[in-house]
Amino acid sequence: MKRNEGFTLIELIIVLSIILIVAAIVIPSFHITERYALKASAMELKSDIIYTRTRAVKDSKRCWIKIFKDSNLYYITSDAFGPHHKVVKLREGIEIEEAVFSTTDTIKFTIKGTTGSGGRICLRSKNFRVKITVVPATGRVMIYSIEKI
Repeated sequence: MKRNEGFTLIELIIVLSIILIVAAIVIPSFHITERYALKASAMELKSDIIYTRTRAVKDSKRCWIKIFKDSNLYYITSDAFGPHHKVVKLREGIEIEEAVFSTTDTIKFTIKGTTGSGGRICLRSKNFRVKITVVPATGRVMIYSIEKI
């Protein structure tokens, strides 16, 4: 009795279907992970800006955040904190695209929690961008929706 080795056409179609279904699930998840990392970095920056504003009021000292675009980091400091209260390096794959304020790359808060230098910071990943604004006078921080580049 002769035995034929190999796969039938139906077996090949089933295997290819399974591979395509798995690929359809896995490939978009890379973008989801990238969006999540960008959103998490934006939320952390927003929290740090609010924290800096709150500390300025609480300590009755001027506080500020200095942004370094080239190094993808920022630090929080004031006369009350010493040299640097907190230094934050952005996650891998996230970079500071722009930081536009009236004082060069610095968000300054007065003892009343206001800022005369409203502006914006744009963070970007490989495929997405998010804009964060600081409203002049009030110091309110807003994160806009993530947009695809």
